[in-house]
Amino acid sequence: MEILISFFLGTFFVLSSNAQEVEFTASANPDVLVAGDQFSVVFSSNERIDDLSLQELPDFQFLAGPMRGESKSVQMVNGKVTSVSTYQYVLYFMALKEGKFTIPPATAKIGSREYKSNAVIIQVVAGKNQAIPPAGGNDQNPQSGEIDESNLFVRLLVNKTDVYLGEPVEMTIKIYTRVDLSGVDPAFKGPDLQGFFTEVDNMSGNITREVYNGNVYNTAVLRKYYAFPQKTGEFTFEPFNVDVAVRQEVRRRISDPLFNDFLFPEIEEIPLTLTSRPVKINVKPLPPDAPVSFGGAVGSFDVTSSLSKTETLTNDPLTLKYSVSGTGNLKLINEINVHIPPDLEKYDPVIGTKMDSPLKGTKTFEYMIIPHMTGSFSIPAAEFTYFDPSSGEYKTIYSDLYNINVSRGPDETNSSPGILRNEVEVLNNDIHYIKIKNIKLFNNNNFFAGSFLYYVIVFLLLAVFILIIFIRHKLNIQNSDITGVRKRKADLYARKRLKHCQVFLDQGKFSELYDELLAALWRYLADKLDISMAKLSRDTAEEALSSKITDRELINEFFRITGECEIARYSRSAENSDIKKLYSDAIEVISRLQQKLR
Repeated sequence: MEILISFFLGTFFVLSSNAQEVEFTASANPDVLVAGDQFSVVFSSNERIDDLSLQELPDFQFLAGPMRGESKSVQMVNGKVTSVSTYQYVLYFMALKEGKFTIPPATAKIGSREYKSNAVIIQVVAGKNQAIPPAGGNDQNPQSGEIDESNLFVRLLVNKTDVYLGEPVEMTIKIYTRVDLSGVDPAFKGPDLQGFFTEVDNMSGNITREVYNGNVYNTAVLRKYYAFPQKTGEFTFEPFNVDVAVRQEVRRRISDPLFNDFLFPEIEEIPLTLTSRPVKINVKPLPPDAPVSFGGAVGSFDVTSSLSKTETLTNDPLTLKYSVSGTGNLKLINEINVHIPPDLEKYDPVIGTKMDSPLKGTKTFEYMIIPHMTGSFSIPAAEFTYFDPSSGEYKTIYSDLYNINVSRGPDETNSSPGILRNEVEVLNNDIHYIKIKNIKLFNNNNFFAGSFLYYVIVFLLLAVFILIIFIRHKLNIQNSDITGVRKRKADLYARKRLKHCQVFLDQGKFSELYDELLAALWRYLADKLDISMAKLSRDTAEEALSSKITDRELINEFFRITGECEIARYSRSAENSDIKKLYSDAIEVISRLQQKLR
């Protein structure tokens, strides 16, 4: 009896675990076609379809159907076997006229319930009666004759042609074909993006149908990236070449002495070179009078902050974290200006970047703060300014303000706030008895006060005091000179980032290496030349460098390295030896610039 009950319970749990939600969808293949072409409407479900009803479609001629089909796939993951079944109803139609039509949802009876599918949109255009290869590209009847630009071409598409400095431009290289395309060279160079910081977008490479100039083409995205302009002006992306291969029917004449000559058809792959057309983009400068807190961020962002705790002890570290999230040139955002009270020690931030897409993500700055004195302290709200291209305005947002209470730690014994000192050990604290016997006093006329040694020590102490005041005054002047501080710390900051580059190089993370190398070079130049990142471009940098140094070879070497970094970021042909040489060249050019720009 117990065995029977266990069997039924096990069967119940297996059936419950295998139960799944019913899915019923509709799709068209193709969904873009020429009037007079045939297409199919496929209704799919993960459960068996008992009955199907669809409204009449007066805009299409019904040809055949429904054709039923069933497929099953079995997978084994971690020892667990799962099977998925797919049931299909297929109807065939012919498009009668041009226009955009909607096939309404169909109703299917699955089990004891009725389900509705999604609507399907069909686009029909007027065109010549020319066969278009299927989206898979495996046409069994290759075209013959000449192939002109109307049947096969490549385009560089941009989502906008008038942008602000730093505003991302979406660039897509797409191929259009009405012939049987058998291959595309993936290592084509593409447009010259000198003056742009680029981010490559991962693409699916799927072939879709698209209407262009009234004709239907099979299209595929060959490359897609986002370009961030680094200087203003009008840019013209000159035509570039893409090598392709086309399957074409070639008829060869066969000579026969006994019979008449005849043409024998053969299929060959014909190599072709496609050339794009030039594309122009106008890059506008950012509006003047940018706020002091603007550091070059362009897009739409938000800032959040957090503090690990507000009640702490002396020498107990705190973690202050700022997160900048949004869409735009997130990777180019510099460190947030955080004002920490002088009694709290702040360390350099740990910077992390998490990108959901080439344009959208979150960048974090984590500061470690160590309080060395007791008392109450206030960390003011951090100010972050970005330029919003949609409104054409600078926008400033603020983080939260934090109040911190610091108490004496277990290793500290001070009793007054703001003072750290060790307890004073008191010796001989007993009260001595008064002597009542006769005491002989002698006057030896030997006083330290007023002696030569006394005046020497006083003079030395006074000189040391004046020297300390002078040095402190000089340091205050240097620290208030923001430009001087930037110039003095430029080399140190650049070498710190170059150490990060070495880590990326050892780990084989070449994309992160190029990002860090470009950021180190441009940040070094901006600090040394006292140019804000918002105004830094190749033109302004070259003009400022030419006014500072006369070594033209050194200037050209700097821009050669930055140019190769920008090109290599999306090139798949870079080798490790080239990357190592580029890294060593960057270290050498910064060392040479440091000597010239002292």
